[in-house]
Amino acid sequence: MRYLLTLLLALAITFQAYAQQFEGGDANARVGELINSSNYSTLSKELPALREKVAKPLLALADALVAHHDGRFEDSNRAIDKVSEFAPELGGEVIFGMQNLSLVNYLSLEDYKSVLGVVQLLLMSMPEDDSTRENRRNLESMSRWFTALSSKPSVVVERPKQDVVIPVEVRELGNGEHLVVDVKVGDKIEDFIFDTGCGNSNFISTAVAERLGVEIVAEDILIRGVGEGYAKLGYLPEMKIGDVTIRNATFFVVDKLLPEHVEVEGLCEAALGTHIIRKMGEIRFEREQSRFVLPAQESAAPKERNVFFNSQYYIWCNDGDERIEMHFDTGNNRTCLSSKYYERFKERVEQNGSKVERSRSGGFGGVEWCDVRFMPKVEFEVGGHALQLKKVSVNMPTKYEDGTPYIEQYDGVVGVDFVTASEVVTFDLKRMFYRIDK
Repeated sequence: MRYLLTLLLALAITFQAYAQQFEGGDANARVGELINSSNYSTLSKELPALREKVAKPLLALADALVAHHDGRFEDSNRAIDKVSEFAPELGGEVIFGMQNLSLVNYLSLEDYKSVLGVVQLLLMSMPEDDSTRENRRNLESMSRWFTALSSKPSVVVERPKQDVVIPVEVRELGNGEHLVVDVKVGDKIEDFIFDTGCGNSNFISTAVAERLGVEIVAEDILIRGVGEGYAKLGYLPEMKIGDVTIRNATFFVVDKLLPEHVEVEGLCEAALGTHIIRKMGEIRFEREQSRFVLPAQESAAPKERNVFFNSQYYIWCNDGDERIEMHFDTGNNRTCLSSKYYERFKERVEQNGSKVERSRSGGFGGVEWCDVRFMPKVEFEVGGHALQLKKVSVNMPTKYEDGTPYIEQYDGVVGVDFVTASEVVTFDLKRMFYRIDK
């Protein structure tokens, strides 16, 4: 989805200039500024007071982006329909970007027929030349993906009307941990990583797919991790996690989750993705009991959401007086901070961190090495609760081939240690919050 994010960034920059053309300039300029800086949480708070003063095309765009950011995918697509009414004023680039956003919304809703329709529309509107070759390759892969699923029902999660307990193994892995749950298909049981960074499908090896009887419904699906490669697309009518029944799960099936030459003792060959985790609703992790609890009755969500969506799920917390934004990825065995974090807190990192070391991280498609400094401890605040992590790596800035500095977009990645550092935490990817209870 990287190409999609690039389009949306271009869209925001284009639209800021467009917003300044309207009368009532203060409100339009403010909304354009917040869109341009991707500060949708602030835009969500300020927009109600500005609505009457904002030009209708700009308002429709703001509504679409804020709803997407909040995980309200149906609302976002309704606003995108409104944006399309202003095509003459907005121009093709803005409308094209909004079509891309609707694609991600439909994908998050598992409305596979609608995703396929958007993909086909984008392919028809895209010129066949070298400038669009990579984008066309992405879309053609997605067309294979959603052609296969367009006749399949979306994921359904069924559970008893009582507290549901799911045992969790906190498994040591390399220099960190994984959260592992048992998935049962018939009389077969497989270990799955509980992975909030695995979007839109589950991720499993060919060997696991064969053991579980996963039906292969498509080939040559382009996916990206550390590198890129192709996967098969699989489908399973039913599987169980404890007393939770999951119907119509989909899978990216690859020979190996990590490259052949990377050996990690205890690594699972399967990962449970967010298309299921989101539908599980509120999940409470209790460290001492090593378990997840899905409560029969939802608790009250915090007044302010601290989880947001941008093709993946992100969480924000405070580092002192500064707010930081982190990818919420429990498939990462440890929290790591980015080059953006380094630039923001450079003096502290250089004063308290280790000397620069080489560090390896792996994922589908390859392994990457980078220069890091290790902080002996970092302290965050999440919803008014303190959180301390030990020995956290901070990426050093790198450069593109032309020498231009490359700074990562977000402040880092939340790993399993972020979850296990507290006795009890609750999170909900549908209501978009993460809370430390104890």
